[in-house]
Amino acid sequence: MTIFFNEIYNVVSSGLTALQEAQATGKAQKNPVSESIFLSAWVTKVLKQHSFDRCVVKTLQEWQQQSRTMGKNAQLKLHFSRLAETYANVTNDQGQSTVITPAAMATFYTALEQQDWLVTNEYEVNRKVSHHTDGKASLVVCSAQYAESMNENGELVKPLSLYVRGNTQQFIDIAYQHGILLYKITDYKSKVKFHGEYIIYPMNAGGHLPELPTATNS
Repeated sequence: MTIFFNEIYNVVSSGLTALQEAQATGKAQKNPVSESIFLSAWVTKVLKQHSFDRCVVKTLQEWQQQSRTMGKNAQLKLHFSRLAETYANVTNDQGQSTVITPAAMATFYTALEQQDWLVTNEYEVNRKVSHHTDGKASLVVCSAQYAESMNENGELVKPLSLYVRGNTQQFIDIAYQHGILLYKITDYKSKVKFHGEYIIYPMNAGGHLPELPTATNS
């Protein structure tokens, strides 16, 4: 079974390589308009030719639609580049991403607390709850779901929900610095009042595009 994480990384890497080759041979110019036209046509071509696994078809169709309606403002090259860099920094030579362990999560929590986040992970979240944070940025993790998500070897083997309130870009960036990609479910509404929901997946292998960090050279 093809994993979305690996296949979409393959897509953006292939698209950027095709663009570089076209520019090197004079088939595409090095300016935003030409690059957008090339990548838009490339996306349409790979869709028609079924060049990639069907798990990425929906994403390719969304990019195709964006390029048709927004033109160069779709910024496909920038988006491809950011995705490629994001994936590259959390992927090894075998195409595998971060093994998320209790130690990695503890280090992640500590980094958040050092930025004055309130981390709450000792309670179950099995219904709609209120969580008072006194104005602090907040992360809530259900203790029961966390226990179920980790196997006996100390590896994340099931998706885990993170309930977040605060500077979400800072949250995304800190997670990324610890090799963790976040996948957004909601911005605001979730089981925890006034908190959005993000999910982390085993080996970062979510089934759609992750949230992108501000910088990928951390």
